[in-house]
Amino acid sequence: MKKSKSILNYSQPNFYKFSRDSIELADIAAKCEEANSSLKVLELFAGSGVIGVEFENKHQALKHITFVELQEDFRSHLEENSKKLNCSYNIFIQDFRTFETNERYDVVLLNPPYFDTGKSRLGLNENRNLCRFIINFSLVDILKKVENILSAEGSAYICHCDDLEKLDHRIIRLGNYQGVGLFRFRLNID
Repeated sequence: MKKSKSILNYSQPNFYKFSRDSIELADIAAKCEEANSSLKVLELFAGSGVIGVEFENKHQALKHITFVELQEDFRSHLEENSKKLNCSYNIFIQDFRTFETNERYDVVLLNPPYFDTGKSRLGLNENRNLCRFIINFSLVDILKKVENILSAEGSAYICHCDDLEKLDHRIIRLGNYQGVGLFRFRLNID
């Protein structure tokens, strides 16, 4: 597997910029998956697609990647950034909970909103709030979706500021980046 540098020059909306934890998650996931090829990858909460594009740039053995993002405002950025991919892809603009597929993914990448509206104050920009705050869903909703779409031997890689290891025994911490945990979730663990 050829190692590539991060791209970092991404099309993004004015109201939100990706952070370094997305790059760190892509790096860790690519290292963990380096022995695997022809991967089917899903990025939930895709935003501009930074994690998926970085993962593919570093791993370079993807068969296909699917991006799922709630906000229509990200579509043009996802389309622009996906031009950097060397694999097939598709984009769905919809709530992760309503995303339905018969496909099972080898890798699921997630950097979901993780600020609690009860502990932090919402900002003035509604679009940015949707990127940052847990609104109308829970971590349990995310894990249920991942369980339903992950292949039997697949892994999900998640950025989150909470200690997800306490939520489910199948989640392990792989590292940290500036106070944000980088975790892996697997259905089948020994």
